[in-house]
Amino acid sequence: MADRPSYMPYGGLPVSLPRPSPWTAEFPDRELEGRFRSERSRGMRGTFLVVLALILAMLGALVSLDLSRLEAEWLSLALGLRGIFAVMLVAAAVSVWRWPERLLTVAPLTGIGVTLLTLALTFVYGLEHSNPALDVSQFAFVGVVFVLLLPNTGRWRWGLTVVLLLATWGVVLGSAAGAEEAEARLAGLFVSFVLLALLAIAHREDTLRHWQFAAMDRLVRMSTTDPLTGVANRRGFFDAAEAARHRTRLEEEPLTVVLLDLDHFKGVNDRHGHAVGDEVLRRVARVLGDALKPGETLARLGGEEFGVLLPGVPLERAEKRAQGLRSEVEALCVQSGNAVVRMTASVGVAAWMPEESIDAVLARADLGMYEAKAEGRNCVRVQADDAA
Repeated sequence: MADRPSYMPYGGLPVSLPRPSPWTAEFPDRELEGRFRSERSRGMRGTFLVVLALILAMLGALVSLDLSRLEAEWLSLALGLRGIFAVMLVAAAVSVWRWPERLLTVAPLTGIGVTLLTLALTFVYGLEHSNPALDVSQFAFVGVVFVLLLPNTGRWRWGLTVVLLLATWGVVLGSAAGAEEAEARLAGLFVSFVLLALLAIAHREDTLRHWQFAAMDRLVRMSTTDPLTGVANRRGFFDAAEAARHRTRLEEEPLTVVLLDLDHFKGVNDRHGHAVGDEVLRRVARVLGDALKPGETLARLGGEEFGVLLPGVPLERAEKRAQGLRSEVEALCVQSGNAVVRMTASVGVAAWMPEESIDAVLARADLGMYEAKAEGRNCVRVQADDAA
């Protein structure tokens, strides 16, 4: 248990955090890993673009060195390679600017490209008249930037490190014999050690970031989830409502709120006990959740009251959906021990009007719900606007 952090959220039951892979530091849960990558990419996009700009500026500054040291076809080859280099960097920048979620793939691919082009330019300049230690050491700087500084997924990081090691020893083995070869081999050993150390540090950092993300994600879920039913709680409902409101405004779609209150629920607790009452709430939440579509939200707002968000559903259709939810509750039969419980629900429906606060629309839906109770319960009442 020492290698798996846990905490005690509800009822003293330990809940373990999702465990990243020891080799790739990735979550087995693809949905959780996707959210981690999305957040990491958004946070590092600016850093990646600045790094690309600096490399591009350095690339331009080295053109003068090409002009002064190379001749004829070697100069053309070097300028061609630098042109490919520049195009690759610009393409990577544009890709990440337009699609930030691609960063964790684009960054290591760019690192591999930088490594291969740097290796090619090193051979263009020729190893026999160069400084072997400097030629080898440049791959350590590439590793610092692309293995350690910029984000990578685990598999890409391993692949990038292997490419850097191969490039390092390609230069070492291509160096001139004698003292320069010995110097190159010593530099190669040092750079190999540095690259492997960078890999270990980056892997450890990524694992810790995954643990931190999992802990924060679990804390957010705990704070927005009803522990009894597993659906959203009041805070989760308000968060989802604001997000749905933002989306529907951008897409100019309607948004409807439905409130359901279980009829005579207090009598269930009084006659059968709170354990049966809790089971009723869990079963009601399950049938209501099963009746919803992707993008719709169910929450337990408190006691025996549930709220539903129906984005993109106009008021007329929302009334029919509310009737369906009411029917699901009416059809439910909960048997616990000797107790057999059937429930009904009073339902209020209101469309979220432009510029209206969530408290205002909930108040109107609540008014509809109380009208349903006043008119005999187990029915749906719609509040069309403030005047109603």
